[in-house]
Amino acid sequence: MSINAIRDSDGTLIGFAKVTRDLTERRKSEERIHELNNQLRARVDELATSKQALQLRTADLQRLSAQLLRAQDSERRRIARELHDDLGQQLTVLSMTLSTILPDNPEYGRINDALEMADKAQKSVRNLSYLLHPPLLEEVGLSGSLHWYVKGFSNRDGMKVSLTLQPASLPRMANDVELTIFRIVQEALTNAYRHSNSKSARVDVQVQGEMAIVRVRDYGNGMPEELLENHWESGKGFGVGLAGMRERLRQLNGELILSNEEPGMKVEARVPLFGVSA
Repeated sequence: MSINAIRDSDGTLIGFAKVTRDLTERRKSEERIHELNNQLRARVDELATSKQALQLRTADLQRLSAQLLRAQDSERRRIARELHDDLGQQLTVLSMTLSTILPDNPEYGRINDALEMADKAQKSVRNLSYLLHPPLLEEVGLSGSLHWYVKGFSNRDGMKVSLTLQPASLPRMANDVELTIFRIVQEALTNAYRHSNSKSARVDVQVQGEMAIVRVRDYGNGMPEELLENHWESGKGFGVGLAGMRERLRQLNGELILSNEEPGMKVEARVPLFGVSA
């Protein structure tokens, strides 16, 4: 309620004007707004707490994922060493023993066949050992390892693969970075061979400043668009190989991009050279 004096032109008080307004609805609205604001603040606090818990959970999962990758690489290294040092040495001794059999032995023909089989087995064991854990990667670096792998892949699987490096001799990088790039090329070519029906592929590795860019392109069937569109963000629907690439790159703050080309598919990875996650 408000009361105002009313005066004439001479200033003489001649009465009062009173205005009364019902503020019930306004008060109710203010109280409702105040209540909603309190609820909103409480909700924001809950979301902030949930976000913090999610961030901690994500960090725990990333640490666990990194430990699993390291354990996987360590196990690969152990198995590769056992194949090379144990089984490989046994096959070498077997080959040496068979080679001492003289031609006048009546079983020489069959022994010679066994010797050839032992030699093939020894080469297979050596290749498998190197694929599990390429020793060249630690000894000569990424350039030599990629040339060795691409050449062996073409010879073994019959897919013609070209390799381009920029610069031609890549600089040495951190062990995790070199291993990640090697595994990406390995997994991408393996997937192309198994699923694309492509007869050829191209591998490009380029170092630009503090970033290594890896592109593996095949000329086969490509990937269904619905898989790229609907499952990419969550990672669902991808094979173990692609999931492994994503996780390795995540540990290095890198990025994996898949795209269909005409024809075929391109796998592109961007790997920071100095962006390793803690």
